[in-house]
Amino acid sequence: MFTRFMVLGGPVPAALQAALTGVVEFVPDGAVPDDDVDGLLVHARPESLAVFRRFRRKGGSLPIFALADGPVEIGARVQWIRHGADDLLDPATAADTLRRKMKASHAAESAKDDAEKGMYLDRYLCCMQRYVAAREALLSRLGENELSRYLDCVFLRDHALRASEDAPADPFGQRRGDQREPLGWPVSVVEPVDGAGEILNVGADGCACAINVPPGDRLTLSVQTGAMSAELSLDVRWQRRVARDRWEFGGLIVKVQIA
Repeated sequence: MFTRFMVLGGPVPAALQAALTGVVEFVPDGAVPDDDVDGLLVHARPESLAVFRRFRRKGGSLPIFALADGPVEIGARVQWIRHGADDLLDPATAADTLRRKMKASHAAESAKDDAEKGMYLDRYLCCMQRYVAAREALLSRLGENELSRYLDCVFLRDHALRASEDAPADPFGQRRGDQREPLGWPVSVVEPVDGAGEILNVGADGCACAINVPPGDRLTLSVQTGAMSAELSLDVRWQRRVARDRWEFGGLIVKVQIA
């Protein structure tokens, strides 16, 4: 949601300022760097057209609204939109229009973020389902202590890949790449007790999670996305209590079931 508008061409009318108090902070041109504003409000005068060229030449995608002195005619509105304004505002309805446009923009951005997170989670679950099945088929051929032998090999492989880096790999919940944003995928605990939490990080063979109940030695998590639901069965390899109702743990994913 836009929170700060740079105002060009004169002060903001008192009625508009009052109607948007607590929603929009209006600052005069030059009061803050251009990069620190979320939108522009320009008084609709012929000389203000240069403002659009100033920001559009810089590749700016900030929303720019022109504010008329009185009632807006269709022709004038179309002209300002063609010059690059998002809209030409009528003073009588400017506050409601800005509120509506900000709400729509915020909802669209949230929907985009949710869709992207769901897409990544769906893709991860599908890949893990195929990988765990292939891993189990391979383990069946390795003989005694097959899982330990396999994990030792994977652990040594990850150390070899990161031997030149400043931290060893954690095979249960460490994505490669220190600059990646942390995860926060919501999950529910379905066995052995009911609970809730989130996936914090993922690795090739397991994941790191935080939940509000003790994880025990083995548990099943339910993961719901926009396109599918899945259950993950995990063998818990480490755990720690970090708050009164919060346990963090890393687990080996031993089964993935997608509904």
